[in-house]
Parts: sequence; structure tokens; C-alpha cells
Amino acid sequence: MYSTKLLLLAGISLATLCQPVNAQEAQSNDAETQSAEPQNDIVVTGSRITSNGDNLPTPVTVASTEQLLKTSPSNIPDGLNKLPIFALSRGTANLNNPSDNFTGNYLNLRGFGIQRNLILLDGNRMAPTSYTGAVDTNVIPQMLVQRVEVVTGGASAVYGSDAVSGVINFILNKEFEGIKVEAQSGVSSRGDAASWRAGAAFGANFGGGRGHFMASYEHFQQDGLDDKEARRNGRAIFAVAGSGSAADPFRLITNARNSAIPFQGGNLFTGRLFSAPGVLGNPARGVSQGGALASGGDGFYGIGSSATADLRTDQAFARADYELSDNVSIYVQGFYAKARTENTFYPNLIFPTLVASDNAFLSPAAQAELLAGGPVFLYSRVFDDPAHELGVRAQSENWMGSAGLTGDFGDFNWNVHYQHSVSETKNTQVNNVLLGNLYASLDAVDQGRFAGGPANGNIVCRVTLTNPTAYPGCVPLNGFGATPASQAAALDYITGDNFNTPEFTMDVVSASISGTAFDNWAGPVRFAVSGEYRNVQLDVSTNAPSNVFANCTGLRFNCVPGTPVYRDTLITPISVTENVKEAALEVDFPLLRDSGVGSLSLSGAARYTDYSTSGSVTTWKVGGDWQIADGLRFRATRSRDIRAPSLYELFQPQTGGASGYFDLLTNSSGPSGIVTTSQGGNSALVPEKADTLTFGGVFRPSGIPGLSIAVDYYKIKLNNAISQIDGRLASIQSACNSSGGTSAFCSLYDRPLPFSNTTPANFPSLVRLTTLNASSIKTWGIDGEINYNFSVGSEGRISLRGLVGYQPQLTTILAPGIEPQLGAGAAASQSTGGVPKLRLTGFVSYSNSDFSIDLQQRWRSSLKWDATRSLVFNIPDVPSVAYTDITFTFFPGKDKDKQIFFSVQNLLDKNPPPYLTAGTSGTPAFSFPAVSGDDIIGRYLTVGAKFKF
Repeated sequence: MYSTKLLLLAGISLATLCQPVNAQEAQSNDAETQSAEPQNDIVVTGSRITSNGDNLPTPVTVASTEQLLKTSPSNIPDGLNKLPIFALSRGTANLNNPSDNFTGNYLNLRGFGIQRNLILLDGNRMAPTSYTGAVDTNVIPQMLVQRVEVVTGGASAVYGSDAVSGVINFILNKEFEGIKVEAQSGVSSRGDAASWRAGAAFGANFGGGRGHFMASYEHFQQDGLDDKEARRNGRAIFAVAGSGSAADPFRLITNARNSAIPFQGGNLFTGRLFSAPGVLGNPARGVSQGGALASGGDGFYGIGSSATADLRTDQAFARADYELSDNVSIYVQGFYAKARTENTFYPNLIFPTLVASDNAFLSPAAQAELLAGGPVFLYSRVFDDPAHELGVRAQSENWMGSAGLTGDFGDFNWNVHYQHSVSETKNTQVNNVLLGNLYASLDAVDQGRFAGGPANGNIVCRVTLTNPTAYPGCVPLNGFGATPASQAAALDYITGDNFNTPEFTMDVVSASISGTAFDNWAGPVRFAVSGEYRNVQLDVSTNAPSNVFANCTGLRFNCVPGTPVYRDTLITPISVTENVKEAALEVDFPLLRDSGVGSLSLSGAARYTDYSTSGSVTTWKVGGDWQIADGLRFRATRSRDIRAPSLYELFQPQTGGASGYFDLLTNSSGPSGIVTTSQGGNSALVPEKADTLTFGGVFRPSGIPGLSIAVDYYKIKLNNAISQIDGRLASIQSACNSSGGTSAFCSLYDRPLPFSNTTPANFPSLVRLTTLNASSIKTWGIDGEINYNFSVGSEGRISLRGLVGYQPQLTTILAPGIEPQLGAGAAASQSTGGVPKLRLTGFVSYSNSDFSIDLQQRWRSSLKWDATRSLVFNIPDVPSVAYTDITFTFFPGKDKDKQIFFSVQNLLDKNPPPYLTAGTSGTPAFSFPAVSGDDIIGRYLTVGAKFKF
């Protein structure tokens, strides 16, 4: 549908995201960079001491907003996620968690966890949007963001809790003047996933130049891929079969089906299904893959599932500042931002449920056959009806208002800041099953026959006649071969939307003073002292509390005391508060200056933090910066960093749900492949503690202007790591089974029979998930960056950049005695995720006064199938993959403030290699089968314009 000429033009365009800059390089060569913003005097995140980033010991990467958006026009976080330092971030391709906003844009440094990096806006902490304590960066107002600074080492002593793997600081252009407008539209080469974006910003001085005001508004939206079968991987319907043992290795199958849940409805006791309304017949048998899993034949698969979620964001921001005197300024600012995502993940299912054998919708022959087996039969059904598909909708809203004073006296700078933030996220599970209504609706009788007379064809819910006030308005459901369309009223009756709404309210008061304490023999000794008081409150509301149960009055089957109102993902309301008191000191002490061995300085920071919930902790950091000669510098840091448990990790009430599950003890997936689950918090949790080491160097040879090389080594070891011990995991099951039932992990399973019984009849009735300070995580790696830029002709310029992330270790031990999860070089772990060992991103840019061409190439290495290396796979490794993005920008009238651009992401339309976590063994894939971070949409074209006046 797109012309050959258009694709040819895209194919010969060269483009790049040119300036994710290492802070140590933002100095003398700044005039030679392609950044839209001057970088002569960047003050970076790595320290609260005012300093150019060139002489800091902490590695800091600086990414220009304009350049991030060049080859990732959707939003700034999408551009960041293409850099090697990020791995396993969450985005619109992370689906199917109705209790938390998985489809938000949650950044993840080095795959260490979205909750273990700190998100800042202009150096100030953002309020959480997720139960984990992490921040959905979709709510950050982006129109006036000038750059993003990423500290790629521990920074808890400087900025506080959560900065274990680093800090991501979104920096506003607080001096913006003029009017800026932007508009763009995009679509995939297959005509789907359409998007558009529009925004405007204004800035001006007032009060004779003593004051400044600016404001912005931006809207972005992109349609998700509502049907994963629109892509080749989705059409294949993959599943992982097997148990992961040598005798029964995991294997990848296509055309997968769950034979225990037919689309027409069926009797699980005999395997017969309803081939016509009320009529029993024989199913089409696929090739059995163990348990209920088959390749081909009748049975459930994830038809209608989304591959990516719909995304819509709105961001409004305003700021005013005014110089009260030559030495004191006041500012006020605020923003409102909203992000909404939505996706479906499979048709509505009725899991195995007891139904009366004489149900009124059954034919006499079917009744006779079923009654021969007993008064009830075990029934299940898929209802493939778009109006009643299970789905997830999440809407996050953030309000923030802040005010402060800044000033200076002599060699000292000071500031006082107050911030009030509210973050509310409504997580909705669409078309969840109301269990009481379902059980009432499935017990259908003929009214005449029930009264003792002849059948009159008036079929009603039995409870309507026996207990009419228990389920008023009950609509009987014909789930026995009848089409979903004919059962719309009944499906409306048995389904409903349940939601939970976490609201975080955060108040922060902070103050700091920094400057030069004195001059020693090598230069100024600088310091920063800061203090902060923070109060965070979490209020969780829901329309379906887990401690409110279905009314079992008058229901003959299935319903027992304690049956939840909704089938899946129930939350208990809570209201909890935490206050945090912090005090910090940071010092930069020069030791040598222009000596025979160069210049050397040491830095140090310490922070004392007291949490009202989890106690007090001290963090610290020491570092050194050694400039041996012009153009050659070495740096190193050693730090203790922490992450305090989130309020929900501490106080989450026990909540119930359901999940796909393969049981290693009974070597079965139960009658349906589904198990009931329960999880909760732990008020005894204490902060995680990490020890971080970094060292590296920067080389800028004076003989080759425009060339710079930076290499940094990092090592992080996290103890007391907070993790969810998940009884569904093969490693936890194995630990229990190998103990003969004596391990503490065996308490995670409720079974109907003694542990010694290994038949399918002992499939667990409940599997628990619990949270403990039981884990440890270790990682080390090397970050490298090489840059070279030079002039071509009278006004042309070429910039080259290569970034590499080498991470050969990401090892997680969930609990003592549990097999380590070797996440480096693995596609995933069933609990923690995995990362490619080698990640590369390359950039090429050419620009002159008329146009610019930018090329971005990224590549990841191949991956083992799982981080648990004792599991046996009869599946080849997930192969490496590369993606190419290009952008062509035209400057009308040679004015770079006016830009018209055309961008193609995934130029070669690379299909991601198929991948499923082994945790889905026994069930067909619900979500799109791809490694986190791989491109699902395919070739994507965007055209737009940006004008500044």
C-alpha cells in the first residue's frame, strides 16, 4: 500500500540518534556535537555539587531530547530504551497483568529491576505510579525536556533510596523562549498501529527580564496491535510443552491448543464436546503434547489477543520564576499528566465447573448420556466473543505542584524546595467473571418441569425459583454449543469490570547548600549539605475487595463459603503511610593539580536515612578522578546503595487469582492448566543493600580532534534483595520435591492428598506467592562508547558513535538452596528476567544547512532459553537480531528551527525470533511470543514537522 519510490527513499536515507553523550565528553568538543542544545556547561546528575560533568568520577550519560526523538519519534523513553545501558524495561508490549500497570513505560537499567533505579524531574523525586514503587515515565511532561541524564552507577548517597542501578533525571529547559509547535503521524507498513502526536510550548520573560514564564501541552496516542495474529509469530500460536527434565525436555510447538477448554463447551469427564446446541459429539483430536496441551484439533488458544497495548498520553506543564533580588529567586511550577493503556489478552473462559447433567439447555440424548455418568459433569468453555474478551485497562494520572527559593551568597549556593505530588493509577480487568452469577446462570431449569408439570420451554435460572432475592435478574447461560452472539445477555450477566486504584500522595520538603569551603594546595574544596523530609501515603481502593465473597445462597454447585466475587486478581483496600528523614553530605577534595603525574581529586558522600516503616540505614560513596594528561582521564567509585521496600511490598493484603501452571510433583497441568493463586506482603521487610564498584577512563587524543573513547567497568552485588518467592516456579517446586516434602517451600502448596501421592489427583488446589528479603543479585559488565565527528565540505558534518553494553553476569539466587538464575545471556528467568550478554547501538549522522540524515543500528546477542540452566530444552537458542532506524530531516530556508522529517523504524522489517517463558508450559501463548525489547510491530513510518518561532 506504500509506493516503491517511498520505500526506496527510506532505504537510501542515513540517520541516527546522534547524541546520547557521555558526560565526561561534554566539554571542549561541544561545539562539534550535533545536539540541539548547547552543552558547554552541563551540570549533571552525578553530584549535587555544582560541576561540569567532565571531571566527575561517576559515569553519566547525557541524551539530548531532540536527538532521542529523531529515530524514536514516539516518546523520549522509547528512545532511551534503544541504548545498551537499558534492558528489560516495561512498555506497551508487556501485557496481561490486571493488578498493576505493566504496559506503562518503566525504564530498567541493565535489567536490574524497574524499582531499582530512581526517576527524577529536574533533580526531584517523582511519585510512584506502580505498586513496586517505580514510575511510569509516560506521565513526565516531555515537551520542554531539554535532555536526560543517566547515572550508570549507584547514587543512593547522593539522591536516596532506589538509586541502586542508577538515576534517570529528566532535565527541563527552564530558559525556553518563543513558541514551539510539533505535529506528526505514523503507521506501520501493514497499515495498523497508527499514531499521532501534537504539542505546543511557550516561553517568555517578564518584569524587565527578572522573571520567566513557560508552559506546554502535548498529546500522543498510538493504536495497539489488537490481534496478535496480524503478525507471523502471533499466527503460529506457540506454546512450550514438557516439564524441563531430561526425560521430558521443554520443546516449542506451533498450532497449540488447550484441549481441556473447547470453544463449543465440553464434558471433561469423558472428553466429549458439544458439536451443536445441546448435542454431544466427538472432538477433533490434535497431536497430544502432554496433559491438556495439543498441537491442532479442538481446544482453546489465545485468539483475539493483543500484541501491543493502545497508548494515549496527555501532558501539561507550567512554570514561573522571578528574581526577588540579585541573589534570591523564587519559582513555582506544576504539571498534570495522564497516560492510558488498554489491551485484550484472550477470549473469556469458563474453567472446569460442575454443571447439572439434566440442564434444561441439553437435548434429551445429551441428558441421558451425562446422567449415566452421574448427576453432574465437569464443564468448561471458551466464549470467542469480542464484546466479552478479557482485557486490561490502566489509567495513570499525576498532579505535581512545587515551589522554592534559590539563592547565593559569596561562594555558596542554597535552595529550599517543597513539592506535593499525587499519582493515581486505575487498573481495570475488563470482563472478569462474576463467579456467583456464573454458577447461578449455569444451573438452568425448565420452569414448567421444575414446578412438576410438562416442559414449557421457559428456561430460567434455578435460583430465580428457589431464592429469587439472591441473584435478581439472573440470565440463564446456554454454554453447550450455542454461539456466543446468541448468549450476549447471559455473558453480560456473568461478566463485569473489576478495578483497583493505588493512589500515592507524596509531600517533600528539602533544602541544600553547596559551594567552596576553602582552597587547598590543589584547588577549591567543594561541598554540598542537604536534608529532606518525605511523607508518602498509599491508598488502595477497589470495587471488588478480596475479603468480600460471593453469595452462595441457593447455589447447588461450585460455590462455597469464601468464593470471591470476581474470578481473577482481587485486591484488598489499604491505607498506609511512611515518612522518611534524610541528611546528606558530599565533598570534593582536590589532591594534585598539574603535577608530574597529572591532576587528582577525591570525592565522598554519606547519607543517613530513617524510614518509619523499615528502620534506618546509612549509604556512602567514595570516588576518585585522575587526569594523567590532557585527553586521558581515569575515574573510579565505590558505594553502598539501598532500596527500601515499597509500601505495597510491606503491607499488601493476601489476594487471590488464577494462573497457568504445570505441576512437577504430579507431572500434570491439572484438568485445565490453571491453578488458584494467593499472594501478599510482608511487614518485616528491610531495605535491600548493594555494594557497587565502577572504574574506567576517557581518552580524547589531541591529535585527532573529534575523537573520544570511554570505557567503564561496573560490579553490583545486592543482598537482602526483596523478591517474590513464587510457588509456580520450577526451581521452587524442585526444591520442595527434592526434600521429600519437608522444605519450607512445600508450605506454598495446598494439595488434596499427602505429598507422597504423585498422581494427577494430587494437583494443588492453591499455590502461594510470598515476599521475602531472601534473594541476592550479582552483575558485572563493561560499558563502552566511541565518538568521532568531523567536517565535510564547507558546512557539512558527520558524526559517528558506537555504544556497547557487555554484561556477562546477572545472577539471581531467589533463596538459599535454590539453583541460581543465570540471567546473563538468557532470554528470561521465570522470576527475574534475563538480558543479552552483548548489546550494541551504532549511530551515523550527516547534516548541513539544508538537511540531516540519521541512521541508528542496534543489535543484541543470542540467548539461552531460560536462566535456570538445569532445565533441559529441546529448542535452539533464541538467535541474535538487529534493527535499523532511519530519519531524514529537511530545514526549510536553511532554518534549523523549522524541520520537516520522515522516519522509518525497523527499516528492514525484521521479525522478532519467537520466545516464550517456560513458565507458560502447558498453555498456548496469550501474549505475543517475543523477547522483551525486540520489535513486534515491524517497519514503521512517521512523518512530521517541528517549528520554533
